[in-house]
Amino acid sequence: MPSVSPDDEASAAKTTALHRNEWGEGDPLIALHPLALESTAFAGVAQLLGRLGLRTVALDLPGFGASPLVAGPLTPAALAEPVIEFVRTLERPPILMGMSMGGRVALEVALREPERVRGLVLVAPFLPWRKRPRWYGMAHHLDPAWGERLPLERAWPLLKRTTDLLEAIPALEHDWFARACVRVAYYLSCPATRTAFLSATRELALDPAEGPDSLWAKLPGIRVTTVFLWAGRDRLIPHAHADVVAELMPDAAQLEVACSGHFVNFLHFQCMEHAIALATSRILDAEQGRDREYQRILTPCIAGRERE
Repeated sequence: MPSVSPDDEASAAKTTALHRNEWGEGDPLIALHPLALESTAFAGVAQLLGRLGLRTVALDLPGFGASPLVAGPLTPAALAEPVIEFVRTLERPPILMGMSMGGRVALEVALREPERVRGLVLVAPFLPWRKRPRWYGMAHHLDPAWGERLPLERAWPLLKRTTDLLEAIPALEHDWFARACVRVAYYLSCPATRTAFLSATRELALDPAEGPDSLWAKLPGIRVTTVFLWAGRDRLIPHAHADVVAELMPDAAQLEVACSGHFVNFLHFQCMEHAIALATSRILDAEQGRDREYQRILTPCIAGRERE
C-alpha cells in the first residue's frame, strides 16, 4: 500500500472538512449556499440540473450546516479555501454555482484557481456595495465572539419544534430554499453557527469596494464563462450592480427573474429554480459551441399570476 506524506494527509483533512450533499449523476456542479443556510437548500434545483446531465454537489461552507468552524475571520478567501481543496480532488473541473454569499465565494475560487473551474452561475451574488449605507460602519464593531455568549442553545427544543411545524406547511413541501430558511432558527441554537454567521456578515460588509485589491477591480480578470442571475424583487442586492457588471464583464450573460426575491419566493420558487437551470444550460451551450450573443434576458414567470 503506498505511503501517504504529511502534506497529503493535511490536504485530505481539508477536503473532508466540508460536509456535502449530492444529487444526480454526471459532470460535477458545486453549489454554494447563501449566508446562514446550508447545502440541503439545493435539493429542489438539483433535480432540474440532473436533467442537464449534472451531478450537484452542495457544500456546507465552514461554520454552517454540518461543516466545522475554522479559526480566524470568515473572509471570502477563508470560505473559499476548503472549496478549492475539494475542487482539486475532482477529475473534471466543475461548474460553480453560488447564491448570495456563495456567489461571492464562487468568484473567489474562480479568481484564485481559474483552470479548475468550467463556468460560473452567480445567483444574486453578494458584491461589495459601491455606495454603502451608514450602518455599514457598524460592521467594524461586530464581534463574532458574541455568538458564544448568546444562550440560545437553551431554547433548542422549542426552536426545533417550531421549525418542524413550519416545515410541515404544505406550501413548503417542495420549496427547499424556504425550508432551509425556516431551519435557520435552530441552526442558530449552535454557538459555532452563530459565530460563523456574525464573522461572515462582518467580513462581507468590510469587503473593499474600491482599490486594486477590491473585487470590482478583479472582475474583468474572470476568464471562464459566467452567467449572473438577478432577482427583480431583491431588497438586499442593489439593482445597479447589473449595470456595473455589464461594463466590467461585457462577455458575461445576465438573466433576471422579475418575480423572485433574494431567498424565499413562495409561489415563485420554481421560477428561480428554472432560471438557475437555464443559466447553467448557457454554460453547457458555450462549451458545445452553441453560445448565443446575448447580454440581458428577462426570464418568464412560470408560477401563474392568477394564483397570487
